[in-house]
Amino acid sequence: MASRFWPTRDTDLAKRFNDELVGNLYQSEDGIIGQNVIIYRVAVYDTKTNMYGEAAGGKRWKNGVKFACLVDAEDFDWNTDEFGPDDQQNASFHILRQSLIDLSLVPEIGDVFEWNWAYFEINSINENQLIGGIQDNNWSVTCGTYRVRFSNLNIERIRSI
Repeated sequence: MASRFWPTRDTDLAKRFNDELVGNLYQSEDGIIGQNVIIYRVAVYDTKTNMYGEAAGGKRWKNGVKFACLVDAEDFDWNTDEFGPDDQQNASFHILRQSLIDLSLVPEIGDVFEWNWAYFEINSINENQLIGGIQDNNWSVTCGTYRVRFSNLNIERIRSI
């Protein structure tokens, strides 16, 4: 739906700028910023549950999907207790909504991002960046995450040769 104050041609222009900066699926090279992440979705039907509805023996994951987005990571928070040192980190993943539509992908709470040799589990999703205040111009999806240990995930790493 076109608006008097934010016409469709302006939306197309903003999308072209974002594709050049962040990158998109149809370019062979990354964008100028070039932050790629991999998202892993929970394979609900392959994960066995106990009588409380919790994952018994660990979650099972679908194959990861790689795409470009912007990452805003906080500093590490170090905690030392009787079990030794532990590092914690929160990060926000800002994804262009059109990229998710092109991939037919809907991130959900509990999915995991792989970025910067670490894994981040989604604990909040925010989708309220409206361009021109118009609901049809919902521009991005922001996923709030926290860092999780690789040993807790049961994800196989893909080796590159």
